[in-house]
Amino acid sequence: MTAVIGILNKNAVAIAADSAVTITGSNGSKIYNTANKIFTLSKYHPVSVVIYNSANFIATPWEIIIKLYRNKLGKNSFSSLKEYSEDFFKFLKSNNFFASKETVDHFIQSLIYFSIEDFVRKAYESAMTNEENLIISSEKDRLKVFREYIVQILNQEIVELEKSEQLEDFKSLTKEHFDEITKKTINKIFDQEYKELANKKIREKYSMFLFNYFKSKMFYGQWSGLIFAGYGENEIYPSTISTKVASVFDDKIRFYTEHVENINDSNTGSIMPFAQRDVIDTLITGISPDIDETLFFTFNKFLKGYNDQLINLVIEANPKLAENLKKLDINKVSKDFITEINKVRDIKHVKPTVSTVSILSKEDLAEMAESLIYLTYLKRRISSHEESVGGPIDVALISKGDGFIWIKRKHYFEEKFNPQFNRNYFNA
Repeated sequence: MTAVIGILNKNAVAIAADSAVTITGSNGSKIYNTANKIFTLSKYHPVSVVIYNSANFIATPWEIIIKLYRNKLGKNSFSSLKEYSEDFFKFLKSNNFFASKETVDHFIQSLIYFSIEDFVRKAYESAMTNEENLIISSEKDRLKVFREYIVQILNQEIVELEKSEQLEDFKSLTKEHFDEITKKTINKIFDQEYKELANKKIREKYSMFLFNYFKSKMFYGQWSGLIFAGYGENEIYPSTISTKVASVFDDKIRFYTEHVENINDSNTGSIMPFAQRDVIDTLITGISPDIDETLFFTFNKFLKGYNDQLINLVIEANPKLAENLKKLDINKVSKDFITEINKVRDIKHVKPTVSTVSILSKEDLAEMAESLIYLTYLKRRISSHEESVGGPIDVALISKGDGFIWIKRKHYFEEKFNPQFNRNYFNA
């Protein structure tokens, strides 16, 4: 896991990241505190890229891809940060996504296998929570019930995917073309692992689920976050472009731009946390996201209970009043309450913090970015959860005049023993 942040104002953008990376395998997971997540996208111009979540694109480390792109870019530049981002993804495609067709196909097969396995597991858990299913004696009947649960879960997923936004490059993907690519693989996995379970209906439903999944902006399994930060040649204020990148399908990358943050006269400061952002959000908003999520439901529950007590008290003496109380829209009252709480939170916490960011010096921006990552690390350190944020904190500052400057940076080697590294940096 990762904690990454970008803090921007008109002076510069400060970016900071921890060094923890979680490696998961058949024997469990292990955390290493040696990962590099901040990279210069150009050796000559003020632009960078930060990675979080998965460190690989399919099977190739992002670090290798980024450095190859940097060498290919050379002294060339673009007028905007957006053009750097677009050119980077063109570079990915022009190099066959740095993966063979066999590797890409294997990646898709793994996704299909594990998603089918996940649906079967969910259906089993749902079936076992119903006591009536536990006493069904006939294996044929049990299989029938199990299939019904799988279809039900698949239908729910399909509805959610159909409501979600679609990836721009996949809007033209047809079901017929999708079936040409995947039908053989889907049937092979079902036949090998779940032949008795998967009837024609389940196969068709799963195929429809996968079709909608590949077209959607919902990513399961392995995906990466890429944050481009800095300046184009014609930009005087910094910006960030955060993108999510998953796999490759039908010779297209499944990726989309999640958010663009531009500093301008109407937006003079911004704090952009990514990945594990709960501690930073708590500091900025004044309330923990965990508590914030339950606030509406808890208030709604108590308000409904209070209303029920009022109804019971007046129903005999004043049935009409009791009937009016039953018609009271508790959900609307709860939503209005949360709206007012959010207004107070913005006034008391969010706006004062952001307004302060807008006047910070470059040095203060870097210090604030590092401190927020450290607080996230400290929270994980004193909790009972895995220390999924940790290790040295890398900090960089990008400004229009000075370019990309490392404030703090770890190396896997000592620079004093490797003078050729700095000497060869601009010649590579």
